[in-house]
Amino acid sequence: MAELRPEDAARLLHDGKLDVLVPSPTSRNVSGGVIRHLFSHGLPEGSLRMLAPDVLIASPELCFLLMSDTLGMPCKIVELGFELCGSYAFQPDGKQPAGSRPPLTSVGGLSAYLDRCPGLRGYAKARAALRWVMDGSASPMETLLAMELGMPKKLGGRGFPPFALNRRIALPDMHLRRLARRSHVYVDLLFEGAGLCLEFDSYEHHAGRVEYDNTQARANALRALGYSVNSITFGQVRTLGRFDDLVWSLETQLDLRHRSCSDKGRARQRELHALLVNTSRRRF
Repeated sequence: MAELRPEDAARLLHDGKLDVLVPSPTSRNVSGGVIRHLFSHGLPEGSLRMLAPDVLIASPELCFLLMSDTLGMPCKIVELGFELCGSYAFQPDGKQPAGSRPPLTSVGGLSAYLDRCPGLRGYAKARAALRWVMDGSASPMETLLAMELGMPKKLGGRGFPPFALNRRIALPDMHLRRLARRSHVYVDLLFEGAGLCLEFDSYEHHAGRVEYDNTQARANALRALGYSVNSITFGQVRTLGRFDDLVWSLETQLDLRHRSCSDKGRARQRELHALLVNTSRRRF
């Protein structure tokens, strides 16, 4: 890779600095907004992507590995995995949503990359966190629900049985297709064996009458197929107490025991929930 000139760095900067990996201490100086990080180990295949001639950037898989070493809290690493394997994006400030995009990688892709990274910094944390990452999240809210419901209690989750994100369900009947105005629907979160659906209703997306009609028609089509549909809004999960009530309702519908937790377990739940409902923080 060619030496990164100050004018090249300025072109790539969004927040006043650019982090660069260098192979030796001799080039580890700081200049022109460029912060150089020593990384003397060889990188496995798939670590870098071409951004422009003579400019390589870290692949999503390498980002997951390197950031696993710096994020600290395991739940932050899991959240990063959901974002990399999901179809939503943030603005360069890492705070504001930026709409949809194709997934940058997948759980399988991350796992295959980590298989080539034993011994590298961040490997153990990345491998441990990847166990709780899922493909297919379409929004930060879906990531919140998936993490809090699916992660184990030792990490602040509720330890629910397996579920799927954005599962495609075909509408076999002509009347249902006309009702939903489509041949299939996607369910935000589905407990398939129990036929229980969780659908996130965003205040922003469902402000108009047409969108509200479409949402209700889609839910009615699912009910006609025998699914139970739970509509979830941010107001139902904004506080830990409200989220507890939602969890109790879901446990009842899934015929699960209502288990209490220790003071230490409750502290972990509080920490995880506080992180995920904080919409003003920077994700990366």
